Amino acid sequence: MEIYYVLIGLLSGIFTGSIGVGSGVLMIPFLTYLGMTLSQSVAVSLVIQLIPQSFFGAYEYYKAGDVKWIPVLFVLIGSAVGIYLGSIINVRNLIDKKYLYLSLSIILFFSSIYIFIKHVWRGSTKLNLTN
Repeated sequence: MEIYYVLIGLLSGIFTGSIGVGSGVLMIPFLTYLGMTLSQSVAVSLVIQLIPQSFFGAYEYYKAGDVKWIPVLFVLIGSAVGIYLGSIINVRNLIDKKYLYLSLSIILFFSSIYIFIKHVWRGSTKLNLTN
């Protein structure tokens, strides 16, 4: 079983480092597929993001000049408050788990459609599917 956790971490890490999406899109669904509850999966995601997971990737982006500190500060403030409120909602069961899964599904669905249309279908990263 541990190898699955390592593979989930590796896959999530690769996607987080390269396109900025890994925890919510990959890790949470995979961990729940392996039998964890939504709360347990979110807890794993939050614990690994504290510092060890993101430090090395953030350092590479910092060296490349991509870290803009003012937006980082404001997003960090909003994120900290949001994570605290979201944790209270989940842990105290203020919203039924079914609706949390539904909201995750809707966000992933519409995000994927938006990304596909903007960056694949119409964007500069358009795939050549005629070959």
